[in-house]
Amino acid sequence: MSLILGHRGASAYAPDNTRAAFELAIQMGADGVETDIHLTKDGIPVIQHNYEIDRNSNGKGYVEEMTYEELLQFDFGSWKGEQFKGEKIMTLDECLDFAHKHMRLINLELKQTKNLNSPIVEKTLEVVKKYKMTDRVLLSSFDHELLKKAQRLCPELLIGALYDEAEVEQNNIYDILKDAPQYVADLGFDFANPHVDYLCEEGIVDKFTQKGIGVAVWTVDKPYIAQQCVECGVKCIITNKPDVIVKAVREVCD
Repeated sequence: MSLILGHRGASAYAPDNTRAAFELAIQMGADGVETDIHLTKDGIPVIQHNYEIDRNSNGKGYVEEMTYEELLQFDFGSWKGEQFKGEKIMTLDECLDFAHKHMRLINLELKQTKNLNSPIVEKTLEVVKKYKMTDRVLLSSFDHELLKKAQRLCPELLIGALYDEAEVEQNNIYDILKDAPQYVADLGFDFANPHVDYLCEEGIVDKFTQKGIGVAVWTVDKPYIAQQCVECGVKCIITNKPDVIVKAVREVCD
């Protein structure tokens, strides 16, 4: 059966990438979550999607230009509702402390960095190894060079190549659109993490499967699409609405 991962937690209902969103995803029956990692100015991996905090907090500015202590001053929950007031930015350490107790799998997305010498890979792997979760982490990124580095440093970790058209153009990796299964196989990665639109190509999941590559697809919020994903052999379905998609997947499997 496909694993269900909450996209930044149960982000349709709770402020994304917060403890509240992660806890709700698990309560709704998700197997784990997909989340995002940035490094603070003082080198601490934190859970945050955007490069800046303007959208999802009462602060402004870029994560990489603030220390962790500075980020702790801001409220990352109230924008979604008063019931979430007081949610703080999570560290990766806090995230994996929760994940290793409650999740079958967690998909960690490394965000691209302006600093080419950023230790984001090393800092992330340090925490993953601390919680002995190398067998339950799927590390993904649109920056495939970061993934190659992670693969060299931790060969036992599951690695997934994220892609969609905008990121392909930005990173000049057009080969992945010509023949994605071969591209990912040549890299030696374990997973392909495409946008759900790319599953429209007939037989594409089978092509990945034949090469020993799993597919983790995002972002699926419609039940009938989730059921199609299960039927064609997708390994992980990433969704903003874990409750809806868990129900849809169980209907197929039953």
